[in-house]
Amino acid sequence: MFKQVAESLLSGQFICPTAFPEAFDYLSKAENFRKVDAFLSQLERQLCTLDGDEIYYAAYAQIDNNNRGLIKEAFSELRSQLRPVVEWMDMVMTATGQDMPIRARDEIRLHKLLNMIEQEPSLCEQMNRLTQTGLFKTNKTNITDQLSWILQKLEQCGYLVKPNPQGALYIVTGKMNYLHQIIAFLNDAEGLELDQQTDHKDQNQQQELFP
Repeated sequence: MFKQVAESLLSGQFICPTAFPEAFDYLSKAENFRKVDAFLSQLERQLCTLDGDEIYYAAYAQIDNNNRGLIKEAFSELRSQLRPVVEWMDMVMTATGQDMPIRARDEIRLHKLLNMIEQEPSLCEQMNRLTQTGLFKTNKTNITDQLSWILQKLEQCGYLVKPNPQGALYIVTGKMNYLHQIIAFLNDAEGLELDQQTDHKDQNQQQELFP
C-alpha cells in the first residue's frame, strides 16, 4: 500500500475517502502518515492535509529553479479548469436550489439533475454555453448528452468518482474542496471576480502555492 499511496501522491492525486478509500485509511494511521511524509521529504515534497485531515495531497516543500516550471504547469492546468468548473457548480446550485456549492462526498445523480435543468430554459442555455468552449467543449447538442459529457470530464479530471461504472451516480471528491481553497486564495490575493473575465499578467506568487 505504501508504494501505491506514494505514487498516487506524486502523480498529483488528492486522497480522500471517496476517491481512494483504502489509501485514505492507510494515511489516517499516524505511523503510515509519518512514513510517507518522510519519503516525500527526500524528494523535497511534504504530505499536506485539508479539511481536518479529510484530504491528503503532496506539495513542494520549497520552491526553486528545479521545480518552478512544474509548479507553473500544474497551476496553468488547474487555472484552465477553474472557470468552467465554477460555472458548472453555479448551474448545479441554481438547478437544485442549494445555497452552498458542492463539496466532497456530495452526490450528483445524472437523471435527477437532468430533470431539473430541462425544466428551466435558462439552465439549458447555460449548458449550451458551457459546452461550447474550454474544458467541456463538445459538438453534442442534446442536453442529456451534454450533461453526461460534463460529468465524464469532471470524473476524468478527478473532481467526481463513479462508484458503479454502469450507474448514473457520481460522488464529489476532495479535489473539489481543494479547488474551493484555490478560489478563496485568488479572491483574497487578487480580488478575482469569478463572474467576470480577467487577465492577470503576473502569476508568480500564485503559482508557487500549488502542489
